Amino acid sequence: MTAPSRLPGDFSRNAAYPLFAFDPVQAQAWVLHFEPGDYQRASFLDRRAMQHREVSGWVLSRAEVDAAVADRPDGLPLHWLFHIGHCGSSLVSRLLDLIPGVLGLREPLPLLTLAHGRGDPATDSWRVPVVSLLARGFADTAAIVVKPTSVVTTLAPTLLAEGGRACLLWVDLQTWLATMLRDEQLKAGVFDTEPLRLQSLDLASATTDGERLARAWLAEQLRWQRLAGDPAIAPRLLDLDFARVIADPAGATARLAAHYGLAVPADWVQRIAGSRLLSRYAKDDAVHFDADARRRELAAAATRHADAIAEGLQWAERAIAQTGTADLLERLRPRG
Repeated sequence: MTAPSRLPGDFSRNAAYPLFAFDPVQAQAWVLHFEPGDYQRASFLDRRAMQHREVSGWVLSRAEVDAAVADRPDGLPLHWLFHIGHCGSSLVSRLLDLIPGVLGLREPLPLLTLAHGRGDPATDSWRVPVVSLLARGFADTAAIVVKPTSVVTTLAPTLLAEGGRACLLWVDLQTWLATMLRDEQLKAGVFDTEPLRLQSLDLASATTDGERLARAWLAEQLRWQRLAGDPAIAPRLLDLDFARVIADPAGATARLAAHYGLAVPADWVQRIAGSRLLSRYAKDDAVHFDADARRRELAAAATRHADAIAEGLQWAERAIAQTGTADLLERLRPRG
């Protein structure tokens, strides 16, 4: 990475200089030089976002970052697309990108660092600069919609304390279990982050894969319920079942956009159809993946892992009874 003598004059307001990562121990950060197309292409704002071309960047001291934030004008509207993981959030984020003026940020690495380092003073001290530097755009940007990594939902109360609107995207437990059980890496990702996902929640023990996955799913639902119980935040929250997006992509995303204070264009249905997003895998547009392929894949996984799915559903039913959240029972299986 090259090291310029000073920051660009528009650093504090221009999304062309994303904060790629920070090191709380060394008190320094890495900044890249992006174009709008780099954001549109990226499913993950980590090293995978730099694989398609040579990306320049440089290292900043914490003092330089703080100075940039201190001189920064008011940021653009910053909204959040939280999710439970592997529930269609990349597709929804990319659909929102089709709205003129929206800049979608998918899984910024600094937010993940904040989530994993929560409670560590050195890490926590980076929250203000990280969030402030997310709220930058390009000349045509009217709002930012951040889709964090799923475990970042643990930071939602803090992130929303400063404003903005948020959505929790989810799928029913039965569908989520079929999705996660089909891939050992997906399961491992959940199990590796169990301590973070279960933080501050008192849930029953779980032993089998199906039970542990069900516990992770329920943890997200309970955390969102707790957030919705805060009268200062509740009016700014929306709860969205991904099944509604599959059933009516244009209508569901238009309602989500309206929640964020955004208006979809008059040709919204045509824009979605022309984008081919509904026929491609959202994380890799070279792979064909439409609603029919999704149904076939989930049906095969449901058959292959029927016993584990049944264990997970039974565990969730018992846990819901113990937590007194009977309203969540209707989320365990696909709606009629």
